[in-house]
Amino acid sequence: MRRIILAVAAVACGVVVAVFDPQEEARILLTTMTILAWLFVALYGFRSPWRTTEAGKTLMYTAVALGLIGLQLISVWWFGDYAWRNEVRAVTVVVLLLALLHRLIVLWEFQHEEPDQEVSQ
Repeated sequence: MRRIILAVAAVACGVVVAVFDPQEEARILLTTMTILAWLFVALYGFRSPWRTTEAGKTLMYTAVALGLIGLQLISVWWFGDYAWRNEVRAVTVVVLLLALLHRLIVLWEFQHEEPDQEVSQ
């Protein structure tokens, strides 16, 4: 089922790219990305014990950061220019940067931990 959904989504994205002009294409794809990021945050946040592992935390942090980036990008299309836009964009990019750095650190630690430590984490 997962493969079918992904294949249909890939075809739909291809249609969007082929049919719409670049401005509309970006709006559609980035809005969809933002919705999917926040759906992940909601489902994972309320239905999974994500706080119990570092891997769970890094997934949540990254999804929230992507959702924030998406909101910042599409807010200009919805509401036009707004005060402190550059500062908001900088904060959202820094949040994503830190989430990705956290993800790399967790991966590095996981790949370099001793086999007997795996159970305690």
